[in-house]
Amino acid sequence: MLNGSFIYIRDFAYTEAGNGNRRVVFDLVNLWIQEAGEGALAMLLNPVLYAAIAAVIIAGVLRVKRERRDLRTGIVSPAVELKSLFGLGILIGIGLSAIILAAGIVISSAWIYIISALMLLGLITWQFRALSPALLIPLAAGGLYALYYFNVTLPSWAPELPEEAGLIGTISIIMGLLLFAEGLLITLNAGKKTSARFIRTPRGLKAGAFFTQRLWLVPLFLLVPMGSLEGLGGWWPVFTFGSFSFSLIAVPFVIGFQLTVVHDLPAPVIRKAGQEVIWLSTLVTVLAIAGYFAPYLFIAAFSVAFIGRIYLALKLRALCRRSGYHFMNKERGVMVVDVIPGTPADKLGIVRGELVSKINGESVRDEREFYKALQKNRVHCKLEVLNHQGEIRFMQRALHEGQHHLLGIIMVEDRMRSYTSDSA
Repeated sequence: MLNGSFIYIRDFAYTEAGNGNRRVVFDLVNLWIQEAGEGALAMLLNPVLYAAIAAVIIAGVLRVKRERRDLRTGIVSPAVELKSLFGLGILIGIGLSAIILAAGIVISSAWIYIISALMLLGLITWQFRALSPALLIPLAAGGLYALYYFNVTLPSWAPELPEEAGLIGTISIIMGLLLFAEGLLITLNAGKKTSARFIRTPRGLKAGAFFTQRLWLVPLFLLVPMGSLEGLGGWWPVFTFGSFSFSLIAVPFVIGFQLTVVHDLPAPVIRKAGQEVIWLSTLVTVLAIAGYFAPYLFIAAFSVAFIGRIYLALKLRALCRRSGYHFMNKERGVMVVDVIPGTPADKLGIVRGELVSKINGESVRDEREFYKALQKNRVHCKLEVLNHQGEIRFMQRALHEGQHHLLGIIMVEDRMRSYTSDSA
């Protein structure tokens, strides 16, 4: 039977036990597999999918151009953003879909339309930061509530609005689950293969920074009442439970993240940011579930999600700007901003954030001193490197003709060039 926005399947009557029950289960599984396959085709009709693909391709090309301008070489593959789009988010989406379908959550197609429109707007305007379910879904709820409150008459082809009681019920649970997915993706993926770049500080000095820009596709299979799809001509695949008809539709939810880190190595900063989003998602989901016992908690869930996500973003941005610029040359040595893969520095195990203090016995503090000390012996070099804990590591390596003139180390250059100002 259908109860509010949840579907419950019960009261099956069988005339035969054993084989009869197994046959029903087998038929039910086949039905779900068939509907899932047909529902997945619906995702191919959603322009959000193609806008996201175009966005990550453009983002990858622009990032590589920026790397070649700043670092004189491309370090991270231009396909990183595209791989992230079709990576972990899809597996998370399948897992969340299983939870949503097992709970029998049903939503109106009006939600799909308005959320897709907001995602499309965010992609077109290049606002990756705004592509958070904690921002998009409350905005969609506000839009739908305004249409309902002012009794707006929609065109015949538009989906029908959900009932007032269904405006923010089940969608708040979906919001909490998607917010959990966002936190998990930030924690596990956003800090990988960040792009090094140079920026200009407010004092006009040059500093190293790390930039990450990600889009993740999180497809969700959602149950939609057939009545809300009548405006589409009734050609969606349909299955029924009792007297109720539903369609299983895959919706391409796109989650975005963008950050510039200047005060520390990017991985721990981004990992902590993702964990904070996970904690926020837990609170939002609990409030959404509690809303079925105290409806005013639905509004609390939306408010906490919207305000909490903005607060976390502003807090992180302020931290990056307030903590100073770490990746600058020091009195103790030359700061390693990045290392080109396959070069001598990479093979020696030198990593971001370490300081090269001496080369061939000479102290170095900038690129010119680094190069001059390296030229003392063109076939062999000895280095003293301070690791992240301030401990000295001694390294040495033979040099060969044609290798990178700075061993493959990307450092803050002495030459004046044009860099963008800090933007976290």
